[in-house]
Amino acid sequence: SMTQPSTIVRDTPMTRLSQPERRASVRYGFALPILLEDDEEVHTHDVSAGGLLFEAQVPRPVGSPLALALRYRAGGRACRLEVQGRVVRVERHGDNYNVAVELYQPLFA
Repeated sequence: SMTQPSTIVRDTPMTRLSQPERRASVRYGFALPILLEDDEEVHTHDVSAGGLLFEAQVPRPVGSPLALALRYRAGGRACRLEVQGRVVRVERHGDNYNVAVELYQPLFA
């Protein structure tokens, strides 16, 4: 017999329900150079379809919009992909800061 969905919802705290949402896309751990809107060049720690994490010298306010350009090589030539998102988390990392950005448009399907 199948469990009634209402039972699952009632017995599960909202925080647990929202966890899978935040981690919905697979993360790929690679260092991709990014140029931020203030011309600071940083590298990603990991990238997913819905967001990315990079290390920066300057912290950015959580909730603030951010435009950035991903730089990569494809077929032997330099490519640039402009993306926009908002800062969702900032954590101290040694002398720098880890900045998590949620993208407005998915990077890939």
